[in-house]
Amino acid sequence: MTGLLKDVMHDRADSLDAPDLDVAAMIRDGDHHLQRRRTMAVVGGAAAAVLALVAGIAVPTLVAGDSREPDAATPVVSYDLAYAVGSTIHDGSRTVETDVAISGLVQAPSGYVVVDRQGRVLTVVDGESETVGRLADAGRGRLVSDDDVVAWVDAADGGTVSVLDLATGDRTDVPVADLPGEPVAAEPGSVDAAGADIAAVDGRTVYLSDARGVLAWDVLDGEDPVLLPAPDGVDVQVLQVEEGEILQVARTFEPQEVDGSTTMTQVEELRVGPDLLDTRGVPGTGGALSPDGQRAVLWTRASPPDGLSHYETVVGDLGGGTWTPVAPGSYDGVQGYQWLDADTFAAAATVSTDTSARQDLLTCEADTATCTVALRGGGADRPVVATGRVSG
Repeated sequence: MTGLLKDVMHDRADSLDAPDLDVAAMIRDGDHHLQRRRTMAVVGGAAAAVLALVAGIAVPTLVAGDSREPDAATPVVSYDLAYAVGSTIHDGSRTVETDVAISGLVQAPSGYVVVDRQGRVLTVVDGESETVGRLADAGRGRLVSDDDVVAWVDAADGGTVSVLDLATGDRTDVPVADLPGEPVAAEPGSVDAAGADIAAVDGRTVYLSDARGVLAWDVLDGEDPVLLPAPDGVDVQVLQVEEGEILQVARTFEPQEVDGSTTMTQVEELRVGPDLLDTRGVPGTGGALSPDGQRAVLWTRASPPDGLSHYETVVGDLGGGTWTPVAPGSYDGVQGYQWLDADTFAAAATVSTDTSARQDLLTCEADTATCTVALRGGGADRPVVATGRVSG
């Protein structure tokens, strides 16, 4: 939620159109504002090269060496709502002072991992800070964690997959260039790993997304990476994985006649499933899975013609198909962004007028979809929430 109030006020000064309350920037797919449909030009040679590259890699259908039993759920850790302001981490009633201007944060049972404004990655354990790396993309990079296992794409060696276990101190670094296949850089002139991003961490399994598709493997145990098979003609973006359930966005293209010429319209659908092939649709354009993989909080961006753009959130059991709206109080919009345990999630709620905007942080109960204000916004310093996304 970097620059939320500043952006809204700037938008108000420039126009009375609905402001872009970019809460999505603080969650794991924050760099990709998902739209149901948007018109695009016919896919060119670069996209065809990527498809040919992915199709040319032969992979097994399952993640090799994954010994986790699907019916043996990992114990769920309960967290308090955490955020950082300046160099101070607020975690429930606790505060942790650091010597770091924090721009990114994840919490774990054994401590915290933070990113400073220069892109340095540091651990904060027992009140002591230690530099352990630097993000390959200091402006748009992120930390991704599951309990004590934290992963990021490091700047070392032109791009390295770095995975650290805070509980044991175990760490493994794998240069992106050593992974199978030949990734295509996302942006010309950027570092080699700019097209690589940690998509998710589930237990000790890390999911890496780049031009090859989605690679998954237990990096700490030295397993070989596996390219997950995806449906033909579908671009899949993994948002999160919990207990083997994959929350993902599937993008396909449909031809559309516009003014006598054919263009390709991109259609996006939010899906969940045990892999990228066996999936089912769920409502929304983004969201987060509960740590036991049984529930989800899902959001959709609404842009009414006569009102402000805002986020609408629902919560429900993945196996039930019934979704309950989350709409506490008089807020204009609510966006669930993180689960604190199997029954409680955090949300950002916005209130906007023609002259001001405020964003509060809430904790919400999944069973009742009721929420309590945990942090009232409006101060000079904007909090950095514990989603790992770097704030500017």
